[in-house]
Amino acid sequence: MFSTLDIGGQNLARHTCLTSANDLPRITVDRSISGVDLKLKLQLYKVRLLLLTRNVKLAKREVKHAMNFARGRDSSMALFLKAQLEYARGNHRKAIKLLMASSNRTDAAMSSMFNNNLGCIYYQLGKYHTSAVFFSKALSNCSSLQKEKPLKLLTFSQDKSLLITYNCGLQYLACGKPLLAAQCFQKASLVFYRRPLMWLRLAECCLIAVEKGIVKGSWAPSDRSEVRVSVIGKGRWRRLLIENGISRNRHVDSVERDVWALGGDGQPKLSLPLARQCLYNALHLLTCSELCNSKSIVRSDSSLEENESSDGASSKNSNYKNLPCNDSKASTMLAALIDLNGDLKEPKGGTNQEGIQNSISYYEDICRRENQMIKQALLANLAYVELELENPLKALSAAQALLELPDCSRIYVFLGHVYVAEALCLLNKPKEAAEHLSIYLSGEGNIKLPFCLEDCEQWLVKKHIDCEEANVGAAAAKNSSPEGLEDFMFLKPEEARGTLYANLAAVSAIQGDLERAHHFVTQALSLVPNSSEATMTAIYVDLILGKSQEAVSKLKHCSHVRFLPSNQQFNKSS
Repeated sequence: MFSTLDIGGQNLARHTCLTSANDLPRITVDRSISGVDLKLKLQLYKVRLLLLTRNVKLAKREVKHAMNFARGRDSSMALFLKAQLEYARGNHRKAIKLLMASSNRTDAAMSSMFNNNLGCIYYQLGKYHTSAVFFSKALSNCSSLQKEKPLKLLTFSQDKSLLITYNCGLQYLACGKPLLAAQCFQKASLVFYRRPLMWLRLAECCLIAVEKGIVKGSWAPSDRSEVRVSVIGKGRWRRLLIENGISRNRHVDSVERDVWALGGDGQPKLSLPLARQCLYNALHLLTCSELCNSKSIVRSDSSLEENESSDGASSKNSNYKNLPCNDSKASTMLAALIDLNGDLKEPKGGTNQEGIQNSISYYEDICRRENQMIKQALLANLAYVELELENPLKALSAAQALLELPDCSRIYVFLGHVYVAEALCLLNKPKEAAEHLSIYLSGEGNIKLPFCLEDCEQWLVKKHIDCEEANVGAAAAKNSSPEGLEDFMFLKPEEARGTLYANLAAVSAIQGDLERAHHFVTQALSLVPNSSEATMTAIYVDLILGKSQEAVSKLKHCSHVRFLPSNQQFNKSS
């Protein structure tokens, strides 16, 4: 959601043209603004800052002051901000009422913002088709804004079409339409190209397209490899040119021209090599962001030491709160300012500046944690893509990097071990693969749950539930309960356990331990009876053990089994 159209506002627009002395009094009159209007603008900017830093509690208090200042005036911006606040708190119905109460919806720019925000709300409510209608209306408003004559400079800052296009991409991705989503992300990349999450979303479009069979899932050896070989020159100058698309710093130097090209139907050419390039781009951006944060920490530490030596203990106390949260003491201070719900506490007796500074520190800590979550998803997807492209060494490297991440989620630890085991099997190292899978063994051939429902809940979008209406609060609480995980992207814990049983059975069969393999595959079929990998492993084990009747019986009762080449029978748990 967004609640502003331009940077400075029409009443405080800067004059950049040269003027004579005679024009100065007239310009001064044009730029004059009353004290109340100035207070209102400053208050609105303060609420915007608090919402951007996700300090919902303090924003709730400040937006009340903004509504008081807006009495008797155009309160559209104040209502938009209050609607955005209720949206952040999870009061979606109340946010809709506040948006509908805004009177200024005749202007094209305001209408685009109004329709976009309604689309965001209905997207959060799970009504994707309704949200698509509002996003389409918002884009229509933006196109009419661009057609206005004469074209004003302010129009460029009011045009939010690329931001709305990104929202459309998310909506199409949620509806399982990867081609349309990729088209939207490609357009939005003009402004989001430096954000790792955009490249992750584009990679997800490629993976979903392959999973749905929209694009081919098998690739020629030249497409699987990052190395391109070509011949240049003639005669004595004939040379073999070897080009590496991925540089030593692990990001894409260049993308082939035909990768981003649109086909005859106007759709982007999605592929697994494109997914790999997008994932490398995102990892490179995250690495650059981490380097910038580490440099800022060093600068903060050096400035603190200088101030301590020159100004003494009083200066130490005043600069201490400016340290980033990666510092252990600063993290302890920030933890003391966070309540049990994870929200920022309002400082008692503190100044307004301290409250804003605490909000910024809190927001920076949130960004670091979110980047850590994005990095886990990037490495897991990269390992999966490299396995699909039959690059086990690179898959092994990505999966091991995933396991080495500090505070890695138990879900991604599970995926990391599974991907490492598969890569090792493809490298003809079944013993090392079994070691990675055996960490979940407990007792005599029993496997413990690799993760639980609480681990899954950590990956759900956290909503600030602070509802005033009883029915809305009950609905929000219901959506945040473990029962709301039926549409979750990961396997359920019991399914993950069944996957481990199936993979251990496959590894045991490779090692020739057929009795152990039979035990594991029996347990796997009891947990994931529809797993084609587990069924095929069971048939293979029965055939080796001479149990032909049991193997035929499994084939007759399992019409879902799709025969695959032998090197694709390991369960990736994607």
